[in-house]
Amino acid sequence: MSLEHLIEKSAEGYQGMLDHLADISGMLKGAHPEGIGQALEQWHFLLQEARQLDAEIDQHPSMTKQDNLAPNYQQRTELMRQVALQCEQVYSQANLLKAMVSDELNRLQHGRKALGGYKGSSNKKGSRLIASS
Repeated sequence: MSLEHLIEKSAEGYQGMLDHLADISGMLKGAHPEGIGQALEQWHFLLQEARQLDAEIDQHPSMTKQDNLAPNYQQRTELMRQVALQCEQVYSQANLLKAMVSDELNRLQHGRKALGGYKGSSNKKGSRLIASS
């Protein structure tokens, strides 16, 4: 396969990664974690494809002549930079969501402990709580 074709295919892959990161970012902003697992599987697939193409590009015999690089090589490099920046943003969003969920879980556990100090009355006619001794 020619170097130009490999670079073009790689650039398309990085554009797909950017699009997919935008989808993941939307899921995180909307706090809709239902699709995150499937989105991460797809992300790992795209990442593996990019690694394979990058390895082929790096090992291509034409890569030794730096002056003859295809013009879309710069476009590919820019896409790689954008993917790296978008990854950082998605990572920050995921950490923020994780912190919010952790805080909510801690609040729920604290409320559960507070309610644990009360017991229902032995008379099962009412639903009034009494303090335990």
